Amino acid sequence: MCWRTSAVFPRRDLLFTKVIREPDLVVAIDVGSTHSGYACQWREDFIKKGNVEFNTKWGEGAPQIHKTSTLLLLKYENDTTKLPSIVAFGHTAERQYANIQSDEDYEQEKHYYKLFKKFKMRLYTLNKDNYSSSIQTESVDGFQEDISTVMFLFIKALKDDFLNKNATCATESVLTKTLWVVTVPALWTEKTRMLMRAAAEMTGIGEHNLLLASEPECAAVYYINLPQKLQIALGNIGEPGTKFLTADIGGGTGDLSAVEVQSDGTFKELCNVSGERVGGEQVNEAFYLEMYDSFKGGKVRQLFSEAEYYEIMKLEEEFENCKLTIRPDTSDEKIKIPIPNLVREKIKEKELELKNNAPITYNIKTQTLEVKRRYVREKLFEVPCSLIHNTISTVLKEHAEIKIVVLVGGFAESSIVQENLRSKLKEKFAEVKVVVPTSPFRAVLTGAVIFGHNPLIFTSRISRATYGIAVNELFDETKHNQSKKWFDEEDNVHRCKDVLSIHVKKGEAVALNEALNKKTYLPWSKSSKVIHLQVYETSDSGPVNGSVMYTTDHGCKKIAEISVDVPTAEESSKRDVSVRMIYGGTQLSVIAVCAHTGKECRAVIRFD
Repeated sequence: MCWRTSAVFPRRDLLFTKVIREPDLVVAIDVGSTHSGYACQWREDFIKKGNVEFNTKWGEGAPQIHKTSTLLLLKYENDTTKLPSIVAFGHTAERQYANIQSDEDYEQEKHYYKLFKKFKMRLYTLNKDNYSSSIQTESVDGFQEDISTVMFLFIKALKDDFLNKNATCATESVLTKTLWVVTVPALWTEKTRMLMRAAAEMTGIGEHNLLLASEPECAAVYYINLPQKLQIALGNIGEPGTKFLTADIGGGTGDLSAVEVQSDGTFKELCNVSGERVGGEQVNEAFYLEMYDSFKGGKVRQLFSEAEYYEIMKLEEEFENCKLTIRPDTSDEKIKIPIPNLVREKIKEKELELKNNAPITYNIKTQTLEVKRRYVREKLFEVPCSLIHNTISTVLKEHAEIKIVVLVGGFAESSIVQENLRSKLKEKFAEVKVVVPTSPFRAVLTGAVIFGHNPLIFTSRISRATYGIAVNELFDETKHNQSKKWFDEEDNVHRCKDVLSIHVKKGEAVALNEALNKKTYLPWSKSSKVIHLQVYETSDSGPVNGSVMYTTDHGCKKIAEISVDVPTAEESSKRDVSVRMIYGGTQLSVIAVCAHTGKECRAVIRFD
């Protein structure tokens, strides 16, 4: 326990002491719900405004694009205490897994191979109030593994792939001056972000060489660095004073970030980040449900589960490829979807029949399932498009000054999504322009690299919650609750327990380029070598008009603990530590400084 004694002001250069400045090389890793990739840029190319380099070689048969599938193939041993080995990742992982499952040579050991997909979505479980410390994810055959292990090994696979293809970057002299930027959804909690940081650090990336970056914010950085002609085409998006909303819509989530462009080209955040669990995967899931529901009886699910994996893979690939090619003005032609041999045989033997008037039919000649494009366009896209519209509308209602909405992400490439959103927003926000860059799929990775070179591009952020430290204050009869009163025998005074010493309030603009107050704490005992500070979060704004908020109040919950090494001086008056939380950014962090010497103290923040 500790208590507040005073307020002081930090130096500007303390903000990013934990991250190397002006790195020689920036490598960005984007782990998406359905697609992932990496990109890099040398400092000299950044200064010259050169291109960001992407990897497009993901293995034999993989599409030559800048991302690959978020898939990881691991091999386990009988000794369960050992970490599994990485067999393959991305597009190659699924191909190899399908071959292993159907190859007789692997019959005795194929159960050691586990394929993980869509595992990033499991991390949203950590956003719930009652979450456990360990989140499990399932392989495609139902094997349980800790999400931290899977995420660590997937990031490692991407990192190793980069270093293998760029051998000159693998030397110690280069790595010490390399900054790795890992992107995260704006909706994630502090604990989820810490899990992602820990997973990245387990790959060998040093604390000072790692920076987390919000995905929609990275997209905003991308726009501000586009050539002027492209900025004009997007509504003069780079002009000082322009306020725009970025909507990053991928396979699993839609994240929003609203900013105002400053006169020096930096950003001021306009509101708390928001978003929804919505994306292209919802269309896929809706299709599979319709497919199962189109058959009579309940046998079809079991038949699909017994099919060869490569057949299911072909089905999913074909629908995914067709999904993004459907346009608002396309004819009513049908999409043909291949189905497993076992299902075809049951249809042929009339043991499996489609319902009358089902939206999905069976073509005997091609032996494929068929569904009209119109049905996919009007029915399967309906729910995700409505969710995206509602989420964006909520921000526009609160910030009428925003006149530009920019769509990025894989799902934003769908013309159905683009036209649907334009049409719906036009009804209530006639002046709002919806724009899409030429490569919405590449915006986040490009912006992440640029952000790594210039992390100070955001000069002002909005705090997502009220953050504070649990302290004991001198008891004040005029404002403190009597039930919180206790006697401090060491100092012979009455104190008030469970007081929330607030560092920032929800919705407060935190100007990172200005001096902000930090608070000074003393160790609870004169012999203490470490101060343990309990960090609390609440959605409320905190004390109003002199009232006091306690850590025991409804809605106030402990989210972390900060451990600070205190000065070695024996006199308690010289052992006070000034603590400053950096909030409103990608990740809550802390800086502690000896109030008397100005030297930084070792401080560690651990999230519950």
